[in-house]
Amino acid sequence: MTTDEVPFDKSAFLEAYLMKHRELGKRQREYKKLLSSKLKTRNETIVDASYEYTIERLEEEKDDLRAQIWVASGKTHMRKAERFLRQISCHVECQENLGDDISKLKTSITNMEREISRVNKQIYHLNRLTVPEQQHQAHVAKVRKKMNILENALEVGVRQECGFTAANAELREQLIRILNHRTFFNDSYTKMVQKLNSDKKYLIDLIEYALNTFDGCIDVYEKIDKITKREAKERDLRRTELQGIMRKVAADADNTAFLECKGRDRVLADLQPKEYRRRDEFRRKHNKKINLYNSVLQKILDYTNSNNVEEVIEKFQEQESLYYSFFNYANEMSYHITLLNNSVNRLFEDIIALKRDNANTLQDQLDLIAQLEEQVRKKQESNLALHSTRESNDTRLENLLQGVEMICDMCAVDTTPLNLLLGDHTHVNLVNVERFLKLLETRVLDVVASVYVFERQDEGNVDYVVKQIEKICELPTDLNDIVLTQQCPECAEGEAFNMDDGGDGVAIHTVKEAKQKLYEKITQPEMQYRLHSISQCRLPRSRMLAAKRNM
Repeated sequence: MTTDEVPFDKSAFLEAYLMKHRELGKRQREYKKLLSSKLKTRNETIVDASYEYTIERLEEEKDDLRAQIWVASGKTHMRKAERFLRQISCHVECQENLGDDISKLKTSITNMEREISRVNKQIYHLNRLTVPEQQHQAHVAKVRKKMNILENALEVGVRQECGFTAANAELREQLIRILNHRTFFNDSYTKMVQKLNSDKKYLIDLIEYALNTFDGCIDVYEKIDKITKREAKERDLRRTELQGIMRKVAADADNTAFLECKGRDRVLADLQPKEYRRRDEFRRKHNKKINLYNSVLQKILDYTNSNNVEEVIEKFQEQESLYYSFFNYANEMSYHITLLNNSVNRLFEDIIALKRDNANTLQDQLDLIAQLEEQVRKKQESNLALHSTRESNDTRLENLLQGVEMICDMCAVDTTPLNLLLGDHTHVNLVNVERFLKLLETRVLDVVASVYVFERQDEGNVDYVVKQIEKICELPTDLNDIVLTQQCPECAEGEAFNMDDGGDGVAIHTVKEAKQKLYEKITQPEMQYRLHSISQCRLPRSRMLAAKRNM
């Protein structure tokens, strides 16, 4: 492989491919979510509008409450609270500084004691490791022999590394060729997938066109079927009509033949008088019925303004169809009225439910406001208690400062060095209390030393006020109880954490949180066990390393 060619970064390529694949999946899920989402109904729209109106009302009430709270927290009270808070913070800061100084002194003393113990231990180990000159020369010769062997092994390893480097270059060229083939395959695969997607879209369009055409053919077939059925029905009606006409013609022919046969003049005998009366009665009754029917028919013609019976029949049929249409229209209107009544009932039920929900929401909001007012009242009470506590603390602090000033006056502390500094140093306050305490400590030490010396000058006096001023070590510290300030490397290697492996990451803590976590970690029993040197470690590898050091 030449130096001009840039190596293919497969990790970046795979990461870019993975990111694009994730982005595509995310877009597809969003598209499916949009497709599956439903439109809001009228009830949901009304509920959302009511919620928005309620939210606006609550926002206005919140602004009113905020304005009231702002008015309640006046500028005078805020100034007074800020002044008290500054004083408290100053007191706390002075206390923290004093505590830090004390802890630093204690830590310095502890570190000095540990350093002394460590130096004593190192002296002890150096005394153990001291060897004679002859043994040292033998050890040097042995080490030189091992060094020659290691140099030879190093030369062999360098030659093997050169061979591995050549093989690695060949393998790298093969990998580059494989990656190029893979890239070509991915490009071809992408193009084929895109072509397949375009063909798929064309096929979908063809299928939609075929379905639309099939639906149109079904509609045309239904129309043709209806026309065919109507023509068959009309053909049957015409056939039935022709059959009736043929029957009528045949009946007329039979009646004509019968009348020709029976219509001849016959010489009959005279009828009986009873028969004449019966026929007259029959004729009279039928003439009366005919006159009645004619009068009724004439009234109908006059009422309908018609000239013959056919017009009357047509008008009756028209009125019948009209009345039937009116009847259908009345039924349809009744159905629509029923639907409207159902809709009105549902709307009334929804309105009642909304009123109930609004009432419940209003009650919940009133309860919440009552709870908030209760919380505000409790906070105010706690603030009053804190104010009283602050006042008591201020009183105690003032008493303590007065006590310090009184002790300084009693001890006749020289405050002339403080006059050269800036500020008022006539009385003890939070700013100069540390300086007064330093002067007081110096004065107390001087007084104690003076009393100690004056009492020892009188040989006959054995009742001393200051018994001793030196610090006596009660018991010597055992070497096994001395704890180092850093962890054993072999124990820490087993708990090593690789940041490249992923995980939840590292959270950034403040200085106090870091100190607290470090203190909790160090004060663990197992961590106390891990704070030791490699010579005291109980792991097998630590023992091997300690044995090699002592050889």
